[in-house]
Amino acid sequence: MQIVATHSMTDFDALASMVAATFLYPEAIGALPTRLLPNVQEFLAIHKDLFRLCSVREIDPSGVTSLVIVDTNHWSRLDPLKDLQDRTDLEISLWDHHMEGGNVHASWSCREPTGAAVTLLLRRMREGECAFTPMHATLFLLGLYEDTGNLTYPSVTPEDAYTAGFLLENGADLNVAGAYLASSFDDNQTEVLTQLLNGATLYRESGYHIGTSLLRIHGGGGLLAPVVAKFRDIKHLDVAFAVFATDQQRSIIIGRGGSSDVNVGAVMRRLGGGGHFGAGSAVVHGKDPDVLYRELETLIRAEIRRPRLSVRDIMSRAEPFLSSNSGMEEARTALAQSRLRAIPVVENGEFRGIVSEVECCKPRTPAQMKAPVRAYMKTRIPTLHPDQNIRESLRLMTEVDSYLLPVIEDGKMIGMVRRADLILHMYRF
Repeated sequence: MQIVATHSMTDFDALASMVAATFLYPEAIGALPTRLLPNVQEFLAIHKDLFRLCSVREIDPSGVTSLVIVDTNHWSRLDPLKDLQDRTDLEISLWDHHMEGGNVHASWSCREPTGAAVTLLLRRMREGECAFTPMHATLFLLGLYEDTGNLTYPSVTPEDAYTAGFLLENGADLNVAGAYLASSFDDNQTEVLTQLLNGATLYRESGYHIGTSLLRIHGGGGLLAPVVAKFRDIKHLDVAFAVFATDQQRSIIIGRGGSSDVNVGAVMRRLGGGGHFGAGSAVVHGKDPDVLYRELETLIRAEIRRPRLSVRDIMSRAEPFLSSNSGMEEARTALAQSRLRAIPVVENGEFRGIVSEVECCKPRTPAQMKAPVRAYMKTRIPTLHPDQNIRESLRLMTEVDSYLLPVIEDGKMIGMVRRADLILHMYRF
């Protein structure tokens, strides 16, 4: 028997990848995990008969001769099929977009950093001109959109976007997809969100705005991931994590991020779970929730403490510059010639202030134009250290609405971060 398996707490990308695999492996049947996310359960309640699926409970592990694993590379997430890990005679094919970690040793694998796992399988289906119905296209689009945040997560690749267009060309229904991905909350989710917000711990680390919360809940997880995403949105966080301690001696940890510099999945893998840069989750058994919460915060700080790039990597040279005794006429000329909107004022290597177009418009008379720039320059400008995170320079520039921020090391100005420097960094020019 050949089966297709995916992770427990199955989301739409996992389900879509499983169904796509049954097209690529015509002899295979999809083995649905015992635990599915509620919106996936709702979808299957109506559409299950359209797909070649069964419950994993119906599978006799001893009869499995070939295994196709999609959207995970951890045996622990394949419960109750994880016992197959000890089989040496099992042929395993792996399709996954999670690039780090994993303990599945496959006979053949396709692992690439796409936004959604289903993108990888649909590439092969396109190449083989595999026919499928508009209903299948809608499911595939659900998986793609859910795992990429409607193509907005940092993990999205050009191929993900191309695949979305391919599915729309093949009849994917956006109305159906939108209905199952709708973010409206029921009363229970609203209550959970309120408690998350009330108990949240907010802090900054390496320029990132982080939010964590610990909440004790009753019953299963339900649709908690959208609640964590909303927690992040409401608090304007770069990344948000929540620990949900259930009454079943287990804790569910969910993380959601929006920065390509904060790897949510890496944090979750340290806790036995999985994910990618923008999203991840883990289930931990038998550990005190308060201890787990403190461990999570330590892992978050360790993950983001050393940014990949710092202010030193993007700053411009500290030139041109003016001295405090330079006249305003000289400042206006310097701005025009340099085509800059602000110039720093420096004395003996020490930063004194900046003169921008705004200050140069203030002098009206010839006498005022001869006045030194120290009479007009703007002095209350925050400074940066070259080893600071780039996110901090973006935050400070936003707060003070300055054209540039001086970079100071050992009391001397060694460079400056301009708006243009941040734009070049953000768009990777």
